[in-house]
Amino acid sequence: MQTRNSHIICCIILCLGFLGISSCSTTRSVPDGDRLYTGSSVKWTGKKPKDYSTLTEGLKKRIRPTPNRKFLGMPIKLWLYNLGNEPKGKGLNYLLRRKWGEAPVLLSQAKPDYTGTVLKEYLVDNGYFQAGVTSSVKNSGKKKAAIAYDAIPNHRYTIKSVTYLTDSSAIGKTVTGTYGESSLIVGKPYSLDSVKAERERIHAQLKEQGYYYFTPDYLLVQVDSTNQGTVDLFVKIKDNTPMLALRPYRMHDISLFPDYSLENDSLSTMGTPVHYKGMYIVDSARRFKPIVFERSVFLKPDSLYRLSSHNITLQRLINLGVFKFVKGSFRPIRDTSRHNIVGGSANAPAYRDTSVVRLGRAQDSTYRRDTMLARTYSAMVNNKISLDSGWLDAKFYLTPYKRRSLQAELRGTSKSNGFIGSEVRLTAKNRNWLHSATLLEIGLKGGMEWQTGNKSAGGTNSYSLGAEVAVTVPRFLTPIKGINIRSSYVPRTRMSASYELYSRQAMYNLNAYTLQLQYLWQKNAYVNHALAPIAVTYVLPTKTTDAYDSILKNDPSQRAAIEKQFILGSNYTITFNNQAANRIHSFYLSGNVDISGNLAGLLIKKGDSTKNILNNPFAQYERLSLEGRHYWTLGKGKQWINRLYLGYGLPYGNSSTLPFVKQFFTGGSSSIRAFRARTLGPGSYHNPKSDTTALLANEAGDIKLEFNSEVRIHLASVFNFAAFVDAGNIWLQKEIKEKPGSQFKFNTFYQEIAVGAGIGLRIDASIVVVRFDVATPLRIPYLAPGERWVINKINFGDPDWRKKNLILNIAIGYPF
Repeated sequence: MQTRNSHIICCIILCLGFLGISSCSTTRSVPDGDRLYTGSSVKWTGKKPKDYSTLTEGLKKRIRPTPNRKFLGMPIKLWLYNLGNEPKGKGLNYLLRRKWGEAPVLLSQAKPDYTGTVLKEYLVDNGYFQAGVTSSVKNSGKKKAAIAYDAIPNHRYTIKSVTYLTDSSAIGKTVTGTYGESSLIVGKPYSLDSVKAERERIHAQLKEQGYYYFTPDYLLVQVDSTNQGTVDLFVKIKDNTPMLALRPYRMHDISLFPDYSLENDSLSTMGTPVHYKGMYIVDSARRFKPIVFERSVFLKPDSLYRLSSHNITLQRLINLGVFKFVKGSFRPIRDTSRHNIVGGSANAPAYRDTSVVRLGRAQDSTYRRDTMLARTYSAMVNNKISLDSGWLDAKFYLTPYKRRSLQAELRGTSKSNGFIGSEVRLTAKNRNWLHSATLLEIGLKGGMEWQTGNKSAGGTNSYSLGAEVAVTVPRFLTPIKGINIRSSYVPRTRMSASYELYSRQAMYNLNAYTLQLQYLWQKNAYVNHALAPIAVTYVLPTKTTDAYDSILKNDPSQRAAIEKQFILGSNYTITFNNQAANRIHSFYLSGNVDISGNLAGLLIKKGDSTKNILNNPFAQYERLSLEGRHYWTLGKGKQWINRLYLGYGLPYGNSSTLPFVKQFFTGGSSSIRAFRARTLGPGSYHNPKSDTTALLANEAGDIKLEFNSEVRIHLASVFNFAAFVDAGNIWLQKEIKEKPGSQFKFNTFYQEIAVGAGIGLRIDASIVVVRFDVATPLRIPYLAPGERWVINKINFGDPDWRKKNLILNIAIGYPF
């Protein structure tokens, strides 16, 4: 023991020595007369602003240069650089200096005076017109230095008034009419960002009123700051705004080229146009039926040009899933009695003064005067000129994907109960089935699962086979015709039929047949809807064995896993997800309602004991699940995630419990990780045989409550660290005598919450995330009251304790 301790002390001394030597070597390659730049700090002189934390972060983002990067507080890349010498060719020095290392950031590279000016301008842009920023160099030792910036905010100017300097022209009235939605609010602090937002807002409003050529640069916001700490803002259209931007445009011809290719652009835009519901479709190869575009093109002839309709049209055409490139081209026309559908190029400029020649007419003197001699806002206001026709032609060039594809997918799984497995999936796709942009998918899958360790967890080897045929139509197929949600996302109808065989070796076979009709749609980028008015599943067990019958004697509830029955249901899921890389706070919310057997229960008479369809009972239940996640970015490479899951199922009528496939489970790699999958609960119940081969680990419940909290920290490269706490359990609606303590009760459920904690390592290679989580129970609900907290029993040095209480979860992807 003494020898072991001495070895540990020696290792610690060596590590500290290495760190000491390394810290000295950070300045090894710093030139004489210069210093290693170690970073900058920002502090406030005088009264801190109310939003000083936000302003401080903004100031720090603008400071240059950035000091050498560190890992766990150590500049490892700089150390590696200093270990090498200037390379004379390929070799170790080349690797240290050019590949692995990072050159020192020098004080001479910093420009404090220039950076101070940048920081001052940032404060001015946020309303601190009298702000000041000073800088000073802080030397450290012989070869290091940092820079300290002092910010003096002084008074922050607020908005006293906002005036729109417009006239009685159509565009002037449009700008004035949007005043109620202004981003410039009287009494609020002045900021350049709010000015930019106002320009963007007015620009968007004008684009919705037909002003196709208007841009935010044509708007001017003048600031009068001579008002004792407040500002007067004046919004106007610049006098030199060109004529094309000053009038609303209407749509004339709308043409689509669904067989366009860059390699053969001239031929792919030639052909006989087909006029269909206001559109011209040029598709000489007849790849697509015209009905494909009926619900995707929102720009209509004779209507005002609208930016929202333009964007929705582009997004809809992309989201059809059959085109890899979509490009729109708009051009003003002179003669509305003429049509020019075929020909042209997707790469031609969006506007040319020679557009009249394209129609076969020469430019007259009036047009020349309109477009050449007087193009400005002032000229329009003074009625000195006439405008052009105010009509636009739109052409959309669509490059299709290959029609057919074959996808192969290989998956590997590793479970906490000692099982590993693999699965192969083959999917054949036809993206344009029946020439209607309908997706036809034919899938086959097969997998095996076998036990390699933890033989005491129970279970046998198994295999599965499955097949599915699915058809997804890019519109709603309903008895009510013409339903078309105004959204950038294509509404879809998905019809599928599938079969799956699950076989446990020497125990049973389970056959599942499923038919489903789904409606899928998105209102915006954050909210998804999925409604399945028809979801029918028929479960048929076969080939049960004596071995499985012996298991049922120990746990009769296992019989529900292979019960023969119909599930005649409907379900609806709504999901909100606004996760984004630049968000500090992001949320994921999901709710699901699943109802089965209501209509059948009303129409079918009861038999001897149950209501049956084709001599098979059908399930009756209501099931609700809610999930919420909060993603909090704490800083660069740091994130804290909290998750809450609530599940509630109510069996009734024909059913005493939820169907096995609809019940809730807990434990495992994406749940409460300190307990093996399906071994926890329900409630305070625990069957000691669940850890032996006499019983399958398959505990399930009608009610579920689960909370997870996890902190994720980026270490280096593809490696991430996590620390987490999980809590929760499952319960039954009605207690069964074989499982005492399994019933949910409001006055005792909180005493039956399991708690676990652990740490994890994640290898995030973008394409795939491999996760290793080690967890241990902190609270075990099936122990006697008063003994359920087991924190004081943690003993990492005891091999028996580690074997029973340290759970390793290996999984693909993040748990949530």
